[in-house]
Parts: sequence; structure tokens; C-alpha cells
Amino acid sequence: MNTLANRPYHAVLSYSHKDRDTALKLHRWLTRDAGFQIWFDENHLEAGSPVAARLAEQMATCRNWIVLASKNAVTSDWVKAERDQALHCVTENRDFSLVALRLDDCPLGQSWPSMARFNWLDMPGGVLTPAVAREVIDRLDGRAWSGRQTGLRDVYVSRGWRPADRSFADAVCEGLCARKWLLRLVGDAPDQATFSADRIREILSACSGHLVILPRRVSGSTPTEQDYRYMTRELAISAELGIPALLLAEADTPLPPSLASSAVRLALDEDYHETWLVEPPEWLEKFMEELKTPPEPQHLFLAAEFKQNIERVAHLRDFMEAVTGIPCHIGRDFEGQGLRDQIVSGIASASVVIANLASFDESAPGIAGVNLNTCVEAGIAVGALSARGKKPLPVFLTAQCLPDEKGRTARLPFMFRDSQITWYSSEAELLGHCRRLLLPYRRRIMNYEFTKPV
Repeated sequence: MNTLANRPYHAVLSYSHKDRDTALKLHRWLTRDAGFQIWFDENHLEAGSPVAARLAEQMATCRNWIVLASKNAVTSDWVKAERDQALHCVTENRDFSLVALRLDDCPLGQSWPSMARFNWLDMPGGVLTPAVAREVIDRLDGRAWSGRQTGLRDVYVSRGWRPADRSFADAVCEGLCARKWLLRLVGDAPDQATFSADRIREILSACSGHLVILPRRVSGSTPTEQDYRYMTRELAISAELGIPALLLAEADTPLPPSLASSAVRLALDEDYHETWLVEPPEWLEKFMEELKTPPEPQHLFLAAEFKQNIERVAHLRDFMEAVTGIPCHIGRDFEGQGLRDQIVSGIASASVVIANLASFDESAPGIAGVNLNTCVEAGIAVGALSARGKKPLPVFLTAQCLPDEKGRTARLPFMFRDSQITWYSSEAELLGHCRRLLLPYRRRIMNYEFTKPV
């Protein structure tokens, strides 16, 4: 894992205290709704502490910087000091990002010329639109892609993420991300706190192959399997699942005998991205031929009303796929004979189901109608909890309402009135909730770290 992913806070939130009310609302959305860990001065700054001296220490615990840019903020000496520290962090770590949310018509590029090269987002009056909410989430998660990729086969990647590992491992990944191979390189999410064999097995079971890029690891005079313990555990899982594995290492990398006997040795300082395209190595062609149908392909299922919400449902599905890296099905994906049976099967075989039980009708703003078809699909999902013969199906129920109606279930069908409902009053809230609910199921998609989208 890279060091930035290990930092405890996703971002530090900077603002002028004249904009405190807006800052509090944004902080609540980021933390309570979206599930981010945010460094916020009211929660983390002890009274009487030397504020200026703690700036570098504060920023070093965060992965990003968010600023509420306003006429108040651009004249605040404290916000300027935080800005300068954030710009310093950008020069030290390319993955550290700056997220500027402009609250009014302040001339941000003129007031802060150092910020002119960064794209800011307009949030007039502190109102968080769905588009801005999506952009904020994507930036904090380090994501610059939509999520939907068709025609690719998933390959799970085990590799090192230490600075010394990056040159070789990145070069291999870049080579295999070339469009010619039609591969999607996936891995465990970089900010998972601990290794989980169950989580790795779930990701691997949806893959066609397993790529292991062996780094240099020597704890004593010679490397041992203990030095590669996580990779050997992942190899044991892919072997159990019957997934073909390919081990790669640089020519001079010392390895324990169990790994050395099966590793393909690659030349040092090779431009793999170019050479493999011109003349694919025999071992690469063999691995491509061995790729198999995933043992347990995975998908999400989004149950939602389509009448007035086709575009909104499409955006939400795209967002769910981006957060998790898993394809998402909706009822409209199915057609032909046996349509109902297809939908039932699609729901029962899903990894996660999100069902939006009630939503506003664009023809009657402020009035949330119960989505009857969605309730039927949610009932199918709840029924599948005990009927699947394997681990329970996670089902998350959401419902839109006015802010003062949250928690009222009288208008929902009887079977859902005592259920755990996630209420929301805006599209931004719904995006935040979906991000938080789906966090345990996300995976890393490496293609976008090394190439442009396929």
C-alpha cells in the first residue's frame, strides 16, 4: 500500500469561521452520510494548542485538502496558511489532491494565483448539487473514471506498494493494461485496514486469473516465505479456486525456493509496455490462453423506479459501479421470455442489493411516491437472505422524504415499516449514503492508475 492510503483522515476541511454553518453542513454530509474521515478543527483542535505549529502535523495525517473558497476565506490568514501547507503537500505527493468548493463569486484564481492551475467546483450558497457531490466523492477516493468497463477479463494482482517496489510493478501493470490484452487489473482496496482472507477470496472468485508481481523482500540473509506471507496466502486461495496464476520477478530478485521454481524472470529496465505489444512473450500468451471463466462472477443489483427517473437511475448505477468496481444490474437489463424469473435470479445471485423504496416524482416536487415495483424487488431480495444456501445477501433499503419526515414509515408497505431504512432528502445525500453502504465491497481497479480508460 502507498503511504497516503494509510493516513487516518481522507481530508482536512478548511474554511473561514464566517462560513461556519456551511462548513458544519458539509462536514455532516462527508462524515455521517458518505462515511469519510475528515479532520475538522472543532473536533480535533485542542483549546490553547499552538495552531500554526500544528499545521504540518495536521496535514500529514490527511490524504486531501478541502477548502470552502469564499470572499471570507480568501482574506483569512489562517486559511491562506492552510492553503500554503496543502500546496507543499502536493509537491511532495502526487496523489495528494486539493478540492476547492467556491461558495460565492470570489475571484479565486486572482486572489490565490497559486490555485489557478487547479479546477475548483462551484457550490453557490453552500448547496451541494448531485454533480458536485459525485465529483467531491471521486476526488477524495482518488477516482477519475465512471466504473463501467465491458468486454474485459478481470485479473487479480498481488504486488508490493512500497516506494522501492513501484518501478518494476508499475511497469508490468502498465504493460498488461494495454488495450490489446482486454484485461482489467483488480486488487484489494488500498485503504483496507487489515488482510482478510474472506474478502480476498470474494474478489478472486470473480476473476479469470491471478498475477503475482514479486518484489524484493529479504528480512535476513536470504528471503523466506514469511517475507512473502500475504502473497503466498493469496496464491493458496487462487489455487483453491482453480484460477491460473502467473508469477513475475526481475532477473536478479532473490526468492525463496517455493516461489523461485515457478516465477518467470524478466529483464531489468525493460520497457514492457512497448516490447510486449510488438512481440508478446510466450509466457504471456500461455497465461492469456489459461484464463478461465470466473468461479463466481459478481454483480450488484439496484432496484429503483424508472418512470420519471431514468437518467437519475443511470447515474446512480454508474456511481455504484465506480465505488465498488463491480458491475451493477437493474431490472431493465433483462428482457425476453421469463423476464420475471430473470429478475428474480439477478437479485438472488447479487453480491449486494440497494433498493430505493420511495422517491420524489419530478411532476410533483416535494411529494415522495412509494415505488411499488421496487418494493417487490426488495421483497425478493429479503426472501433471498435465507434461501441462497450461502452467506446472507446484503440488502440496503433507501427512501426519499422531506427533511422533517425522516423515520416515518407509515406510507411504506407493512413488511418494510420495521425495517432499517436509510432516509435521504436530496440526491447528494443518496450518493453519500450509497458510498458509505458500499465501502466494504469495493476493490481497486488499477487500469486507471496506469493508462487512460479503456
